[in-house]
Amino acid sequence: MKRLLVCVAATAALALTGCSDDAPTNNGAVAAPSVQESLTPQTGPAPTKPGASPQAGCPVDAATLEKAFVANLDVSNAVDIGKGLTDISCADDWATAVTQPEAMDKATVLFQYDTAKKQWLAIAGGTDGVCGSQVPASVVKKLKNCGK
Repeated sequence: MKRLLVCVAATAALALTGCSDDAPTNNGAVAAPSVQESLTPQTGPAPTKPGASPQAGCPVDAATLEKAFVANLDVSNAVDIGKGLTDISCADDWATAVTQPEAMDKATVLFQYDTAKKQWLAIAGGTDGVCGSQVPASVVKKLKNCGK
């Protein structure tokens, strides 16, 4: 009887904790990150393309810049990103990308790579003069979207 009670108690404990005698299975499912996790600073070097040599935060992909865009409420509230960012241009610690809004003019978004935080920051966005006096002249020549 005592053994039966121990087995019942162990079975109840396993049922409550979701444990079993079977080895845990990994079906490949990954929990979706929370909003807070998705906006955490980029760690390590910026994403690189095969054969590219990163200079500061370059090269950078659209997903990384879109996270920086969303993190800056001033810029993201002022500019409609639409279907995302495209036409990325990157030089030194600076990057530009063009928005893909529907039924509106495209805008350019300016980003700067913060080497101390190791993350991209959205600096400004608009249809004209986005780079302004913020970007050094030597870099403006390298960014194809600064001329708008």
